[in-house]
Amino acid sequence: MTGFALSDEQRFAATSAEDHLLLIAPPGCGKTEVLAHRAAHQIELLEKNQRVLALTFTKRARSNLEERLRAVVGHARSRRQIVVRNLHGFATQVVLAHGRTVGLDMTSLELPKTNTMRKAMEAAGGSGPALYEAERILSEIKRSPLSDDEVLEQLQRLSMGPHVELAARVERSRQEANQLFYEDVLRHGQRLLRVPAVARLYRSHFGAVLVDEFQDLSMQQLDLALLSCQSRRTFAGDPLQGIYSWAGASPREVEAEIRKTCGNALRLRESYRSSPKVLEAVNSISEQVDPGSSLRSAQPEAWAEGGCSAAIVFQDRVAEAQWLKRIAGAILRHNPDASVGVIARAAWRREDIDEALIGETGFPVRRWDLAIDDPGIIALIQAAVATLPRGASVAAAKEAVLDSLDPADIDAHELVFDAFSALENSGAATARSAVQSIRVTDPKQVIGPGVHLLNAHTGKGQQFDWVFVVGLEEGHLPTKRNSQGEALAEEQRVLLVMVSRARHGLLVTRAHMLDGQYGPYEARVSRWWPEIRTEHSQPEEIESHLVRSGT
Repeated sequence: MTGFALSDEQRFAATSAEDHLLLIAPPGCGKTEVLAHRAAHQIELLEKNQRVLALTFTKRARSNLEERLRAVVGHARSRRQIVVRNLHGFATQVVLAHGRTVGLDMTSLELPKTNTMRKAMEAAGGSGPALYEAERILSEIKRSPLSDDEVLEQLQRLSMGPHVELAARVERSRQEANQLFYEDVLRHGQRLLRVPAVARLYRSHFGAVLVDEFQDLSMQQLDLALLSCQSRRTFAGDPLQGIYSWAGASPREVEAEIRKTCGNALRLRESYRSSPKVLEAVNSISEQVDPGSSLRSAQPEAWAEGGCSAAIVFQDRVAEAQWLKRIAGAILRHNPDASVGVIARAAWRREDIDEALIGETGFPVRRWDLAIDDPGIIALIQAAVATLPRGASVAAAKEAVLDSLDPADIDAHELVFDAFSALENSGAATARSAVQSIRVTDPKQVIGPGVHLLNAHTGKGQQFDWVFVVGLEEGHLPTKRNSQGEALAEEQRVLLVMVSRARHGLLVTRAHMLDGQYGPYEARVSRWWPEIRTEHSQPEEIESHLVRSGT
């Protein structure tokens, strides 16, 4: 079904006879391809009427895996024998099917969006440090399989203060409104799968489970995966890509627990994503994080001039933005099908670049923080609008799209709501005219040609032909808040995630001067800048590479 030939190490992992498998798969080593072939292998071991459950973290990761599964096992067989869900979607599905078992009122239950808790906090008068601390407290309490009453009991045991009072007030209001927060979906899903009768249903239905990016699991999410299937378990990921501790991820504890079942890990060491020059830069960072973790290029001869890498210093952010715009245009003139990712640790560091590129008409520009720029969501909206009468309103289109979605896919619901917020503010009289005003990239491609503007965590799991990692200055990479201890170690892993998105070319940049609260100041170079091994250091060298290589 697919023209991709697995390497020996990939085939060994995909067809391993072990019932339980832990796979260490650094970026670019073909993890998604291996998981797809692993799923095909597990299908052959299923009992009658069983299916394979594949769990991912994000909607994008789910789309990537679904695409590879269709290529490997075929569309019909994939749809019939494999269920692909992100973790919140799977938990939501469990809650919708069995919520009454733990006393939930399913007749009027309101499902959440990612910011439902934040809006509830603000509506209750929360702001500043008290709001953030209240969010943290509620999130931590809800990472255990507690009932609603037990959540309130846990809050009452804490020392009272503005943040605890706010958390308790918001939680009581949530329960009275029969509403779920994002954290409640996982909590109730975990509670339900701990009910023996419910667990038996899922364990008899799923003969194998595959979990992508195990290093991003919280212990609660790991419990959901373990409870869903006991027969065959595969966990794939890379501890060096663990960057979600702020969201409850527990990489060390999770890996230790997985090893109790899976034993020693298999490890992939060949990179199919990155050119040799990019890989040299990536390895120079990964070796600092974990000595001995370097990858080798699986196809070094396939890259024109071995690829390209550079570390470039600009006078200020404006000069950086203008040059990035020019070089991105040059890349796309040489190769109109190229994808260019511009990645910052935080959105503020990318503001001048966004301003320089938004409105560009010579090539596509997509901001990943805008649902209206998501090709998949726009394709959904276009399909719905095409079935409506010509004069149908934007509100009618919104209702039609929401009706077409899987009720358990709360992430897709949120993206649709965000996209329609933009369409409703466009001033268009009809849904058809609103949709026609959108510049659309290819909805079949997760990453289409053009420039993509995004932040570090958003781009995890994706890849671009060229990547610009901007802002290698202290205060941005690493951030001021994460400048010591385990937080600093995670910041270094964030940098590793950013640079490992690149295929042919990688450019890291920093500015000599930045603008602060009291005017321009001289930025301090990131502590990791001197250790990054790159080939070039001057902007004109990149332009010369484009001419020579034709990429």
